[in-house]
Amino acid sequence: MKPTLDWGVVGTGGIAIAFVDALRRSKRCRVVNVCGSSAEKAKAFSAEWGIPRSAGSLEELLADPKVEAVYIASPHPMHEAQALAAIHAKKAVLCEKPLSIDIASTERLIEAARSNGVFLMEAFMYRCHPLLREVVSRLKDGAIGRIRHVRASFGFRVPRDPAGRLFNLALGGGSILDVGGYPVSFARLVAGIIEGKPFAEPTQIQACGVVGPTGADELATGLLTFASGFSAEVVSATYHAIGCHTVVYGEDGRLELPDPWIPRGQRQGLETEFTLHRDGRDPETVSIRTEMATYAIEAELVADTLPAAEVSWPAMTWADTLGNMRVMEAWRAQLGSKST
Repeated sequence: MKPTLDWGVVGTGGIAIAFVDALRRSKRCRVVNVCGSSAEKAKAFSAEWGIPRSAGSLEELLADPKVEAVYIASPHPMHEAQALAAIHAKKAVLCEKPLSIDIASTERLIEAARSNGVFLMEAFMYRCHPLLREVVSRLKDGAIGRIRHVRASFGFRVPRDPAGRLFNLALGGGSILDVGGYPVSFARLVAGIIEGKPFAEPTQIQACGVVGPTGADELATGLLTFASGFSAEVVSATYHAIGCHTVVYGEDGRLELPDPWIPRGQRQGLETEFTLHRDGRDPETVSIRTEMATYAIEAELVADTLPAAEVSWPAMTWADTLGNMRVMEAWRAQLGSKST
């Protein structure tokens, strides 16, 4: 475990802002350098957020001896090359989801981390939050009886921009790659609880949805079935405001998460909750409050894990990341959405 951890951030967009802003509450993690698509953007970003240095390139950032870990917050297709560079520079890597755009590149990244003994984690921040741990604990304890089904969604509406990363296939466009991994990873985790494993893989995937004019999936539904008989309906969207909501159904009731991915729908939120509905009993709402926002909790988990190369469950282990990407790849293939 590292008592403190100094970060370099790759990217200057909205998710990079969320990460930097969250770390201002951390006593153990701080951002010391940033690079972006241009030296000018990086310099302006560092000035706005009080970051000591900015770099004119990824290579310059990785050469900074003060940078111990790298947070990659760039568009999906850039992840592999940037993460590989950081791994070879012996920097711990926290890479925004998806770790890469397909299973082959995901395997290459994990093998590089393994062979170099360098930390690598796919940044599903909700997997690091106390909310998820409490939900898992309740489900394992049989709070709603035998688990039968999950409905999980993550979707929003933005204007259709053929050149934007959400709709441009060359930039990894499509709702499944952008946010579909959240409901899929949750469903696989719950399936694992049933089977007594960290996660389980579906035996069948059925997909339907809407592929927009750019060829990117704008609304996608997947029905996953598992060997245990458990099933899950997962939905993602980038052009339809389906919202974020998850329900786990059991023989004796249900567990509802109104904001499963981000506390109260706010990136810097500190309060969240879930509610248990059980036959013959009043609903029980379980509230969770943290001192730091989710991204800072995630960053401190990296510090807690080092010098080990792989995080522990329920955060995303390498095997979990590989399984998640296989499901997303199959889901996308059925809809005919594929990045170029």
